[in-house]
Amino acid sequence: MYIIIVGGGDLGFYLAQILLDEEHDVIIIDKDEKICEKISGELDLVVQKGDATETKTLEKAGIKEANALVALTGQDETNMVISLLAKELGAENVATRIGKIDYDEMVLKKLGIDIVIHPEAAAAGYISELITKPEVLDLAFISRGQAEIMELEITEKSKIVGKKIKEIEHPSGSAIVALYENDNLIIPDKETEINVGSKILILAKRDIAEKVRKSII
Repeated sequence: MYIIIVGGGDLGFYLAQILLDEEHDVIIIDKDEKICEKISGELDLVVQKGDATETKTLEKAGIKEANALVALTGQDETNMVISLLAKELGAENVATRIGKIDYDEMVLKKLGIDIVIHPEAAAAGYISELITKPEVLDLAFISRGQAEIMELEITEKSKIVGKKIKEIEHPSGSAIVALYENDNLIIPDKETEINVGSKILILAKRDIAEKVRKSII
């Protein structure tokens, strides 16, 4: 994937590091020349000095070819402007860090922001999972990072669509713990059937989470 990160602070730096380790193509945009120089000296990627609220900056960074843009500046309003502009210019997925709790997440998503990142969830590994695996709607780490809960949306292509819980084969160390249908929470039993459009919550050990995801999607 080709991913643009706006904001070269600690979070942007560590996110870029994780994405590079996963062999994604990454570019960082920052207005601060010193930050750009620091990142250029420590990471093997393109660093662009510029104002990402300007169309020419995003176009220079290759926004039309980007699979995702992540806005991680320290200002909510700036992040929203960047994200909406990126979406307008053709970015597939846009993730935005929002610090204020009084912004309605549903409204932001209707405006075109795909992923809203809150400060309490703003860990580089968490963001990396959400932007590189679009079928993962949300993610939480529990038991000191030994396990995670994934929220996945079931589509027509999903491997478990139409199956009952008892018919689903998934790796040991994982379980479907809940699902949403038409915004109703259901605690499934063995006879519960998985339908297109359902959102399922899966508990899995961290070391098998990717295997679990692939067995379902």
